[in-house]
Amino acid sequence: MKKLGFAVILLLGFAGMAVAQDVPVADVFGGYSFYRCDAGEDISCNLNGWNVAVDFNATERWSAVMDFTGHYGYLDGPVVTGSGVYPWYDVKSHNFLFGPRYKIRTEKVTPFLHALFGINHVNPEEMDLIQNNLAMAFGGGVDVKVNDKVSVRAIQLDYLTTRTDFGWTDNLRFSTGVVFHFGSK
Repeated sequence: MKKLGFAVILLLGFAGMAVAQDVPVADVFGGYSFYRCDAGEDISCNLNGWNVAVDFNATERWSAVMDFTGHYGYLDGPVVTGSGVYPWYDVKSHNFLFGPRYKIRTEKVTPFLHALFGINHVNPEEMDLIQNNLAMAFGGGVDVKVNDKVSVRAIQLDYLTTRTDFGWTDNLRFSTGVVFHFGSK
């Protein structure tokens, strides 16, 4: 929790460096995503995949975000179902999240914070345990400007929690990639 507080203070500390600039109508992000999940007692996973997000910039600082991810790999741990015990299995996890994002635009970097809410869809291939769960992501990141139309998302780090049949899960999501800026306000 101390690390999260430090990160928030660090991101908000960039506010003093803000300068006036044109604000894009929308920012479109696409890139790699890593998902570390904790699916319950003795069950965990390290999944790789993609992250796509669209920010509709309402003001210089606030935007409405649609954030979608897909992660794929193996869930480790003994999973007990009505049809047997599975030591591991293939899993596909998709998140469909929406919410506000607060940005601190500077000449070269744009740190941001967000709170996203939506659905986590889990589809294990070997078992009949398809689930649609409530999901929430709290986090932020830093975009580094390349030019007026492109930035690099150096890091996006989220605490992503989902409500499953086993209770709330504690997950970590890391993303990195490219941001394209469209239009100007």
